[in-house]
Amino acid sequence: MPTQHSTQPGRTARSAAHCCGLVAGLLAVLLALAPPAALAQSTPAGNDSNSDTRDCALLWQVTPQLQARPAHLRVSLRFEAGQRSSTMLHLPAGWDGLQAMAQADGDAPALIDRMQAVPGQPAMRLVQHAPGAQVQLHWRLVPPGDAAQGGSIQLAPRWFAFSGLGLLPIPDGVDEPAAGRSCIVLAGLPDQSRWASSHGTAEGARVVFRPAAGAAPLAQRVQHSLYAGGALQWRLQPGLAAVLPDADGDTRAWPWTAERLASVGGHALANARQQWADTAAAPPWLLLLLPTTTAAADGAMPASGGLGSAWHQALALQTPAGQPADDALLERLLTQALARAWMADRIGPLAHAGRGDAALRAWFSDGWAEFLAHRSLLRQGLWTADDYAAALNTRIAAYLNEPARALPNAQVAAASAGQPRLAELQTARGEWLALHWHQALRRAGQPGLDAVLRRLQMAPAQARREGPISEPLATHRVMAALRTVLHDQPLRELQQHIDQGQPFAFGPDTLGPCFSLQRPAPADLAAPPRYQPVAQALQQADCRGWLMSEPGTDAAAPVPRAGTRAAAKPAGKAAKKPGTRAGQPAKATKSTKAATATKPAKATKPAARGRH
Repeated sequence: MPTQHSTQPGRTARSAAHCCGLVAGLLAVLLALAPPAALAQSTPAGNDSNSDTRDCALLWQVTPQLQARPAHLRVSLRFEAGQRSSTMLHLPAGWDGLQAMAQADGDAPALIDRMQAVPGQPAMRLVQHAPGAQVQLHWRLVPPGDAAQGGSIQLAPRWFAFSGLGLLPIPDGVDEPAAGRSCIVLAGLPDQSRWASSHGTAEGARVVFRPAAGAAPLAQRVQHSLYAGGALQWRLQPGLAAVLPDADGDTRAWPWTAERLASVGGHALANARQQWADTAAAPPWLLLLLPTTTAAADGAMPASGGLGSAWHQALALQTPAGQPADDALLERLLTQALARAWMADRIGPLAHAGRGDAALRAWFSDGWAEFLAHRSLLRQGLWTADDYAAALNTRIAAYLNEPARALPNAQVAAASAGQPRLAELQTARGEWLALHWHQALRRAGQPGLDAVLRRLQMAPAQARREGPISEPLATHRVMAALRTVLHDQPLRELQQHIDQGQPFAFGPDTLGPCFSLQRPAPADLAAPPRYQPVAQALQQADCRGWLMSEPGTDAAAPVPRAGTRAAAKPAGKAAKKPGTRAGQPAKATKSTKAATATKPAKATKPAARGRH
């Protein structure tokens, strides 16, 4: 998952660990897997109308043990062996070691002969079994640390939440035509419990989620989804489900309500869809807000807490339990998470399926999401021009002081999972490149980079984060579109600044016409350059054009929420011309066709053979 960052005004975005997590990245999980698993004898009983799982060829079941000491999850996986005598199991992130546990009570005699580690593949296991068998695995999972500190799994006395990427393994062959239906069962809580996931909502002691078919592989629809259950409050309305734990009667410790989350989230979603000119029908979004008690040493929001992350048709947010509700802060988190959602899902696959190469393109998925989010925060009035300058100045200083800033992308990507500062380096590189190309497009008389990405977005039904080797990646599609205007400049600079790691230079126009560069004094050679807003920046025509990504117009400008801190409204009414959408003037029609034409697409073959 993308690195997440805080959005406090005047602060730099804080980097979280560059590994997947429910909010700030996946933490390593303590897992214990049962010894040889057993043939399933029956399916669990349930009182809801969705309880029959006999049609589920692939079935995960998660049963929380919230009152146990330690609190843990009982998990099982059932799948049909077909004609195979062995099946490769893709473990979720963090499963770098398996330890045998006592066999679960009531298990039938063992069916599986052995489970083998795969050399060089710590996240895979080879499961041996008889052909034609119905294979069932059982294990017990104890999350590490304090649940209130976040992570891929959170267990509280009355509710629990997890990401599929931190818990649910995937057997090979699940996307084959004859694979059959897949189901996720959540069970074992009181009858009045509520359940929410990327796949819908339900009430009762037990629920069966059946992921809908789609272009995305099942692994994405299962592992990149969020799941929660127990004492939850929610507000279900068209387009979104706002979900968070009950306050337990202590509103001082948890001041948020589902109604408030739905209001703020609805506004953020509407702004995102307006800016992307997105009118396609889409499933409802899950907005999951969870508390944390962790506090940072300097009083700032914790890296594992006050952040937002993007998942399959879902956003996860976390704020300190004792912090007063702050609508503007929440909308900043949502704005950044939504930018990441669009970059991850709607521009095309980020990586090739089964190759594990997504980290090589974090400069794009994370860096360009930050470019878009920072501009959106400024447009919406959630940041002032001073806030934008302060955040970018701090990021520039961190970049210039990073010893690894000249390392090639492959080295940075390989080490970024365990080193947050290297994940932040990838993000910074991507944002500098996006700013540079945005300015180059504007100088060529074209709409900016936002407009290019709008034209390349895919319908929600086609969204996926991984694709086959035969399909162009998101970065390939973007390069093809840029080369119709900028020719060989994008490929050349991509190789220099991303692949090879050549450091970026910062000049007077790096942040665009809204900001001027304040050079350090000659005697202060160690001081990095700093930018400050020009006088009445957001009222200047050049600045508005740069910010709105349309020459000479305020198209696609959102309406700031009441009470935001904008010094001046940076936008007027959205300009519409006959036969066009907001944010896409008639002049862009030819370039729209060129960006998706067959001939420019062929020009991406050299890049497709690389790792862009």
